[in-house]
Amino acid sequence: LSFNFCASATYIVNDLLDLEEDRCHEVKKHRPFASGQISAGSGLLLALACLLVSAGIAGFLPHAFFEVLAIYFCLTCLYSFFLKRLLLVDVLALALLYTLRIFAGSQATGIVLSLWLLSFAFFLFLSLAFLKRAADLIHHRAHDRDIVPGRGYTADDLEAISIAGICSGFLSSLILTLYTNSDTVQ
Repeated sequence: LSFNFCASATYIVNDLLDLEEDRCHEVKKHRPFASGQISAGSGLLLALACLLVSAGIAGFLPHAFFEVLAIYFCLTCLYSFFLKRLLLVDVLALALLYTLRIFAGSQATGIVLSLWLLSFAFFLFLSLAFLKRAADLIHHRAHDRDIVPGRGYTADDLEAISIAGICSGFLSSLILTLYTNSDTVQ
C-alpha cells in the first residue's frame, strides 16, 4: 500500500507535467487532468496526500523499505522532469523503476531476492518499456507525425526500438532458462 500510494503520487505529478502534450493526443486528452475534469491544484493536493499516506504506512515497515521508496520517488521525479525526454535513457529508467518495486517488496517483507529474479525482471520490464515506446511511435506514424512530443524519439526510431524490445524479451527468457538449469535449482 505504501508503495502504491507513492507511485500514485508520482503518476499524478507526471500527468500534470504532461498536460500540454496530453491535450494534443487523441486518447490522452480525455484523461481527467488533460480534459479539465480535475484541476491541476486538486491534482497537486491529491499527490501530496498520497505521498503523506505512503510515508505514514512506510513508518510501520523496516527502514530499508523507506530507503528504497525514497530512491524510487527521487528517480521517478528525475524521470518525470528530465529522463523521459532522453532517447533510451527513458526506457532504462522505467525498467529500473519497475525492478525497484520488486526490491522494495523484498525490503518490506525480508524475503531475500536472487540475482536471477532481478535480472529476469529487469530485462522483462525493459522489453515492456520498449513496447510502450514502440506503441507510441506506431501511433504517431499512423497519424503522419514524425516527432513524439516530450520524448526524444522520432517515427524513424520504430525499427530499432522494436528490435531492442524483442532482444530484451529474449534476454529475460534466456535468464529464466539459465536459472532453471542452474545448480541452485538442480
